[in-house]
Amino acid sequence: MPGGDRGRRDALLIALAAMAPLTVWAAQPGPGLLGTLDVFRGIPAPTPVVIQPRVFAAYGALMTAATLTTLYVYRGRAFIVYWIGSWLLFAGSLTLLSRGYGDVRLGSVMIGLAQLLAVWSAGFTLLAAGAFPDAPLRWNAALRAAAASAVWFLAAPFALPLLAVVSTGSAASAALFGWAGVRYLRLTRRTRYIGVMVIGAGMVLLAVSNTVATAIALDVAGTDRALNALLGFNIVINMFVALGMHVLVFEDMTDELRRANRELALAHQEVQRLVITDPLTGCHNRRFFDEIQHREFRRHVRYGAPLSVVFVDVNHFKQLNDTMGHDAGDQVLRTIGALLRRLVRESDYVIRWGGDEFLLLLTCTTEEAGRKAGELKAAFERERRSAALPDGIGLSVGVASASDEAQNLTDAIRLADGRMYQDKMRAQ
Repeated sequence: MPGGDRGRRDALLIALAAMAPLTVWAAQPGPGLLGTLDVFRGIPAPTPVVIQPRVFAAYGALMTAATLTTLYVYRGRAFIVYWIGSWLLFAGSLTLLSRGYGDVRLGSVMIGLAQLLAVWSAGFTLLAAGAFPDAPLRWNAALRAAAASAVWFLAAPFALPLLAVVSTGSAASAALFGWAGVRYLRLTRRTRYIGVMVIGAGMVLLAVSNTVATAIALDVAGTDRALNALLGFNIVINMFVALGMHVLVFEDMTDELRRANRELALAHQEVQRLVITDPLTGCHNRRFFDEIQHREFRRHVRYGAPLSVVFVDVNHFKQLNDTMGHDAGDQVLRTIGALLRRLVRESDYVIRWGGDEFLLLLTCTTEEAGRKAGELKAAFERERRSAALPDGIGLSVGVASASDEAQNLTDAIRLADGRMYQDKMRAQ
């Protein structure tokens, strides 16, 4: 913003701040500047709005169902559908209980239907606990229980006092909320989710509240005031339960994303391993050597750590392939690869150089590498006999040091390759 525009904006803000007290004083009735005008004296006071707690709670339940529906679009989990159904049934129950009915019989039927919807709402919360996160459900028992409760709450108002219907509904809801609370709290040991803990605690409190409501309903004296107090308590608890449900959905989403990232990281590591590993022998390949040779040589130069190269070749390998086939040759290479990886330290490297040639990069002196070469040849001879490999198969080995005899690894490999060829000539 140019300097002139910024200065004009600051001046305008200062002027408005200075005029604000004068404006408030002028709008006051009485001695204020505008208070003398009749138009400001004739504005009526706002009409008081009467808010029914059950209607307020019903609207809140519908909003909760709407937000959970939005989350279901992103998550697609079955337990969210059961939550949506639970809140919709709860909204329907509260709506029926918030209305007045002129006909006693109709009112009894509507109250029985409201109790049925409340029981089904509690049942859906229980189903959601069983379906988390993606567990299959057995609907036979749930459908039988739903049908039996429908018969009871729709038929009982015609044969029993309304008090029996209401107390039965509160007792059934208390049992279902308690059962759901226990299942959610048990999930906390496995998931460690805060949302699960909040929902479980809320379900337990709702179970206690419905139990108290059942006892109050059986004691007619002071029923309305006590039930209204419990209604306010239930509204607050349901708000916490709704919050826990939303938190749980985001925790489940975050955990799934975390698992996906771990799987992606493991897959990336596996791809990297496959890129630098020879599939036949399980040893490293030439690509891996190209990545580490400069690093290992710099470490050798900087810290003075010994570094030796052992070049290994299989005697009469071409003859073996020609006479017994490539399967026999592959078996020999696998045996040699496993033997070399078993006999060197984890800090050293075994590389399949190509064909029947192997390269060992060892952090030891030339004398130690020479002794290791003798151990390898003797160990392969024992392995050959135990694995019933063809006679005449053996190892030719050449050793060179990266410091005493060569200025880099390429020269050391060339020296070791030449000495391996000399060893092969002596073996023939």
